[in-house]
Order: sequence, then C-alpha cells, then structure tokens
Amino acid sequence: MANTTRKSHLEFIDTLKIFLKAGAGGNGCMSFRREKFIPYGGPNGGNGGKGGDIYIKTSPNVNTLLDLSRHPHITAKDGDHGKGKNLYGRKGPDIFISVPIGTLIKDGETVLQDLNKEGDIFLVARGGRGGRGNTSFKTQENTAPKYAENGEPGEEIDISLELKLLADVGLAGFPNAGKSTFLSAISDAKPRIADYPFTTLKPNLGMILHKQKDFIAADIPGLIEGAHRGKGLGDVFLRHIQRTKLILHFIDPNGFKNVSPIDSIKLINSELKNFSPKLAKKKQILVINKADLPNAEEVFKKIKKRYRSREIFLVSSITSQGITKLLDKIIATLPKIEEISFSKAKPKSIPPLNRFMEKGFKIFRNNEGLLEVESKNLLKLISMTNFAQDEAVLKLKNTFKLIGLDKALKKEGVNEGEVIKIAGKEFEWFPEDNSRNIKKTKFQYKYAQQLRKRRKLKK
Repeated sequence: MANTTRKSHLEFIDTLKIFLKAGAGGNGCMSFRREKFIPYGGPNGGNGGKGGDIYIKTSPNVNTLLDLSRHPHITAKDGDHGKGKNLYGRKGPDIFISVPIGTLIKDGETVLQDLNKEGDIFLVARGGRGGRGNTSFKTQENTAPKYAENGEPGEEIDISLELKLLADVGLAGFPNAGKSTFLSAISDAKPRIADYPFTTLKPNLGMILHKQKDFIAADIPGLIEGAHRGKGLGDVFLRHIQRTKLILHFIDPNGFKNVSPIDSIKLINSELKNFSPKLAKKKQILVINKADLPNAEEVFKKIKKRYRSREIFLVSSITSQGITKLLDKIIATLPKIEEISFSKAKPKSIPPLNRFMEKGFKIFRNNEGLLEVESKNLLKLISMTNFAQDEAVLKLKNTFKLIGLDKALKKEGVNEGEVIKIAGKEFEWFPEDNSRNIKKTKFQYKYAQQLRKRRKLKK
C-alpha cells in the first residue's frame, strides 16, 4: 500500500496585480412623442444610466489579498439604456473591493492611495456617463434632433496592491534570533517556533497590553545577508517593516552560522539601508535575546561597549528576564514617533475626472501609408457616436473641426477622398464645401420623400 502524506499550506499573499473595468454608460434614446391628434409631439428620448464605479475600501475582517487573487479581473455592470417618454436608464451598481488595512494602491511605481485606516475608501475606476437622449439636444434652432449619444466607456486600469502590515513595532533580526518566541511570550500570538532557519514563513501579528497601554508587534521573517536582493526570503517581507514606527533588532548571543553577534548587527542594518534609506533611519532598539544562555551577559557587555549611544536591552523570553523594562521603554517611545504614510492624498479623495485620459492628439503615417490619429479623448468621443444616425455623424465632423483636427490634417498633406484612421475607426476626408453639399443633397432628398408621403395620405 502506497504511503501518502497530506500537506496543508496556508498562503499569505501581500502583493497582487488586478485589472479593473468600470461599467459603460447606457445609450441615450432617440424617440419622438407620437399621439393621436398631436402631429408634432417633439423628441422624448431619455438619457442612459451611468456605469458602475469600482471602489477599494479597507475592512478589519480581511487580513490578506488571497481571496482577491482568485478573481484578478473585476468588471462593473453597465448602465441601462434610456427609453422613450423621457425615461432614464438605471445606473449600474457600484463594486466595493475589500482589502486589509495597510494596503497601498499603485499604478506602476506611482502610489495612488495609502489605505491605512479602517473605513478608508478610494475610487479607482470611474463608470462612464450615460449617453444623452435626443431630448437633451433640443434647441430653438433644432426642435427635432434625430440623434442620441452612446454611453461613455468606463475607465480601465491595471493596478498593483501591496500590503504593508500595520504594526507599531517590528521585530527584525537573523533567523533563530528568538523573535517568534518573544512575540508569543508577550502576546496571544501563536507563531510557529522551532530550532531551524526560516521557521516563520509569513508575518505574525500580536496585540500587546502593558500598563494600560496597547500596541501591535509584527514578527517579520528572519533576514539574511543579501535579503534586499531577494536572497533567502528576500525583500518579500522587508516592506512590512516600512510601516512600523519602532524596530526591535534582535541579536542571538551565539550569532548566526559564521556571523558573530556584533557583525550580525552591521549586516542587518546594511540590509535595511540597502532596501530603503528611510528604513535605516527608523528608531531602533537593540535586544540581546536568550539571556538564559551562559555567554549572553558577556555578549551584552561587548555590544553595549561598542554601541554606547544606542539603547540596548538583555532579555529572555523563557525566564521573562528584562522583558518588563523593555516593554516600559516601548510604550514610552511610541507616542513620540509620528505615523508613517506612503501617499500625500487624503484617503477619501476622489481622483479628477478622466485622470487616465491624454490631452490633444497625435497624427502620423503608419506602416501602410495611412494617416492615423491617436487620442484617448477622441476614442471616447467616437465610441459615444451612433454612426447609424446621420446627424450624429455630422455632429462628430463639426467637433473635429472645432478641435482643430481638420487644420492639422491639411498640414499633414491629406488628399481628398483619402482614408484616415482615427482612434481605430476609418473615415474618408473631403474638403468642407464638398462634405456640406453632399449633406445638403441627402437632406433635400429625404425631405422630398416625406412630402410625397404626406400628399399620398391626403389623397
């Protein structure tokens, strides 16, 4: 009979890339009031509903990004289309993504928001506005507009989420320095403890109450030389120390492998500095752990003599020696240290509209020799145009003229009848006079058809 071993593994995910797509706005409706004995009822097409927004908010019930990693593509629902009788479309429901407290929202290397308090919320992707129905375009000059807008596309964005544990005190040091044992001795945390390197494979948090003052301590997995370059457990967990106010630097009296206790202090500080210069400047207390060992007192005196300006404590998590004095120092020091924030924006601030849009447009000839116009704003404008409606197309052409696209194309040497690619759509370019004559002839032809129909009905 084959011997089978069942292994259980708890994942701790603290970085994640996700794709978000907000809902598109509903299309506007082109409709006219038609009732008996009312020959000219006028337009009554309603607007489309706004697309759903996507928010990210903090929740005390979420501790990791694991659940979110299983659904990295999130799309909000579109708004409903407008209808006749001036009926507006319903707004698409918003989506709220819950993340742990202490999560950074990043667009590339740019920090969009630092969610470091319970209830912090941030609008990441804005839903498109609903297209306007033809009632919205009614004017004194145009009492019966025969066009309506499509809904605006929702914003799309790839973002990174980075979890930096919210802890007042970070426990740093080489593997086997006794950090996990210390945390279990001063709190209810139950980290895995054993006599071999890298026992801690994920950060552990502990709540400590001492003399009516409380604080949170994080046991950061053991560092080794080259950790900032990804060696060992690498810089995977170094980021968590960035959030802490105070660092307790644990030293094993026996050192680590071939590294002496005094040299271990230099190496750990070097790793912190190489990872982040700000990290090396954090308030730090040296803790000589395992005071119950025979050589602990001697190592303590050597380190105290070497680092006279530093605060140094000799403790034992087994016998509780020196722990009370250390905790007294911690609760006296923490109130004097300012909180760390990674973004200047306020947590509930809402980004400006179309913050991901580019201004202007770029004209160039592609590999096929076609003139091509690139612009995210034009892409939105074209996507909101209903090309099945002649007046909507004419309105788009007038907009091209108003923003100076016609002049820019002439400077590029566009020829009559030449195909131009604008934001993925192909258009034929004609001089202004020709396009106006073509439009006038088409309108007169349609008007003549309507006259003939009316005369037949009268007969």
